[in-house]
Amino acid sequence: MAVTFQRRTFQPGDIVFSKGDPGSSLYLVEKGIVEIWRDGTTERRVLGRIEAGGLFGEMAVFDRQPRMASATAIEETVVLEMPGSIVRHAMNRADPLLVQLIHAMLNHIRTLARKLDEDTAT
Repeated sequence: MAVTFQRRTFQPGDIVFSKGDPGSSLYLVEKGIVEIWRDGTTERRVLGRIEAGGLFGEMAVFDRQPRMASATAIEETVVLEMPGSIVRHAMNRADPLLVQLIHAMLNHIRTLARKLDEDTAT
């Protein structure tokens, strides 16, 4: 299977994806900065910034769960978008133990995120 990327350009403030969206693709930042964030009780909580060479959006692709955070371009940003089907195809050929470890880690991250949401809501 040939790896296919689609190049996409975002302007400052453009949303790449929103929390709750399906995870159909992952992204490699070619140029620019993307901020990963979640809504807090009173303001946006920034989880991180992804710069050139960084990947984001992989969790939802791996575990086929909705996006747990939003991603917004901070400056003019160019990303390479990889369809999730390509990633899942590679995962199907990977060592089953490695696949189970990845899924366990993702589950732990999602559980921690839910607990943090519950703690900040009270």
